[in-house]
Amino acid sequence: MLHPKESYTSNMNTSDEKLKVAAQEGDINLLYTVIQEDSYVLDHMDSKPFAETPLHTAACFGHVRFATEITRLKPSFAWKLNEQGFTPIHLAMQHDQKRMVLRFVDMDKELVRAKGREGITPLHVASQTGDIDLLAHFLLACPNSIEDVTVTSETALHIALRYQQYEALHVLVGWLKRTRQKGARILENTILNWKNDQGNTILHVSTLTNDSTAIQLLVKTKVDLNAKNWENSIALDMAENNAEIKNVLVRAGAKHGSPVTDAPTFPDKLRSSMTLLDNIIISILRIRRDTTDEQRNAFLIVAALVATATYQSALSPPGGVYQANAVDNTNPTSSFNSTATAANNYNAGTSVMSLGDFLALWSLNTLSLFVSTMTMFILTPSGTIGRVLFTPMYLFVNSYLYSMKVISPNSATKFANYIMATLFSILYAATSCLFARVYKRLQHRDENKEIKTWNSIAGNRW
Repeated sequence: MLHPKESYTSNMNTSDEKLKVAAQEGDINLLYTVIQEDSYVLDHMDSKPFAETPLHTAACFGHVRFATEITRLKPSFAWKLNEQGFTPIHLAMQHDQKRMVLRFVDMDKELVRAKGREGITPLHVASQTGDIDLLAHFLLACPNSIEDVTVTSETALHIALRYQQYEALHVLVGWLKRTRQKGARILENTILNWKNDQGNTILHVSTLTNDSTAIQLLVKTKVDLNAKNWENSIALDMAENNAEIKNVLVRAGAKHGSPVTDAPTFPDKLRSSMTLLDNIIISILRIRRDTTDEQRNAFLIVAALVATATYQSALSPPGGVYQANAVDNTNPTSSFNSTATAANNYNAGTSVMSLGDFLALWSLNTLSLFVSTMTMFILTPSGTIGRVLFTPMYLFVNSYLYSMKVISPNSATKFANYIMATLFSILYAATSCLFARVYKRLQHRDENKEIKTWNSIAGNRW
């Protein structure tokens, strides 16, 4: 007579065998028959860290309906590794069950990022086999899957090159160029210049395999022609024995490793002395970093309102402007004061304010406009759009200065506006150079931040 525990184990083994048969035949009725006999049969199988589930078996045989049903009942099976280190979608690709693969992706697009043995994902498998249809489908369904790397730190592009799948490489590069997702520019630059365990980018790998076709494609992208691997070699150093590849790299702008100077490291920057420009840049960066989005939006609104009100004073100064040419006849006309009378002629469009009042208004308004526009410069988000906004802001201030010149009551104030316009142009040029450096640092910081946070946002790339 069997011990109760032995009897339970025997029944469980019988249930497992029935489940395997049901999966092999795609028999959903048999699946539910087994569940009726043991309602915990799927839970027992799921409790194992590595198991050949019915979903693995159905994926190998291409039973789409059965796989859909078992996934609906036990979604965790889709992510479980068998004893060989493969998920069901990996097995479906190995057995060329394309309909099954597409169904898996339809049920859960994140399965494109499922990690098998050695960190291989379905996207990596498609790159390895050169299945460009699946490759395009994977990228469309799960764009972040291109970030994943293997345990040897290889991207899908490295794998396509290693297996000489040029069409797959072309699809991957084309997608990086065309993607419009958030952070696409940083993503393109990062993936194209990603280094494997040997420090080799895809350009290094192409040179090592003498793949001139791939190199001609890559030199037209944002790949770094002078990137060094861990042996301090660039792609051109590896192409000494291949004249064709060497010529392509040289024409694209590659330089030999010796004249290529390494950028200062972070410890070098920390040990260097601080310049006045560094202090200004750091102050601006700290202000931007400590300002919340709500505060930034409020400050920008206030600055825009101040600039608008200031500009309005140039269009409609207090008291208005002369509507026609006029002469000040308050002084008696004589041969002795004829010169003074001539000096008091007023042209249409000039301000009716006295010289002292006009200078006070001009000084306060100009200062207010400069402060508000500088606030906009500092708080405007960095990037291409921020740089584009510099031009209309520059034209806006110059329009204000020109308007003040037009309504100036005498030649002295007109000359002062000319001087201010010149000084502002110089200030704008200096500010543009300063903010170009600020944006460069912000871009470097944002790229590092983006790279560091990709794991937490889109999953661990390893």
